Amino acid sequence: MKHSVDRSSLGFWSEKEMRLEAAHFLDQVDGVLKKKLKQVTPFLSFAMREWAEAVLRKEHLSFRTEGGFPEAERVRIIVGPWGETLDPTDADISLLWVHPSDSRAQLEHRQILGSLMGLGFKRDVLGDIQAGQRGFYIATTAEIASFLLDHWIQAGREKIEVSLYCEKPDVYPDLGEESRITVNSSRIDALIANAFGVARSNALEWITQGKVRRDGLVVSKAEAEVRPGDIISCRGQGRIKFLECSQTRKERTAWKIVLFRSQRH
Repeated sequence: MKHSVDRSSLGFWSEKEMRLEAAHFLDQVDGVLKKKLKQVTPFLSFAMREWAEAVLRKEHLSFRTEGGFPEAERVRIIVGPWGETLDPTDADISLLWVHPSDSRAQLEHRQILGSLMGLGFKRDVLGDIQAGQRGFYIATTAEIASFLLDHWIQAGREKIEVSLYCEKPDVYPDLGEESRITVNSSRIDALIANAFGVARSNALEWITQGKVRRDGLVVSKAEAEVRPGDIISCRGQGRIKFLECSQTRKERTAWKIVLFRSQRH
């Protein structure tokens, strides 16, 4: 019988919650290695997805990612023995469409996510939440979709209508604002403050509260340096993609960035 997957990689995660999520994933990998049965992960964050894919490549297993949307940020991974054909329907993802009952009302992303969490669901059964015309598309595990269709009736103060969506979602394009910012240093707190147009103390507070992530991982140090190619997300604000940097004549650092205002999680 195939031995268990190497667990030393769990040392990559310092946060207890992330380590537990990673340990559960390794349990699923063991199931594939020992029983030769396909497994499907919960919805994974970008950082967990990259780590998981590295484990799967090391173990020489077949896998494919599905998120319900093209280029989804949160995905489920279907895992099978090497060489096995994996069907996208094995991901068991349902796409829901939600809009306010009152045609004059508007919903916000935070109302959607907050009401879902208020119903007792964990984040791992929910994929991306993307804005469309007058409402939102939400990727969920198929097992909770029927409950939401029957019992999810309100988001924030707004009464809502929820339906199963079986066609290609007509989401708003995730277009960012490309710009150039100039800073004294490439510390993450300075760059966040400049990009979002807030005081540096606000950026520091977001970091202290655990709201800032670099490529999916929580940033704990305000003095952390940003590198070209980094994607920094600030919960409730949006995310920044750092393209390239250069020095100005006045010995400041100029960054070319793309800013995505918060529309989804």
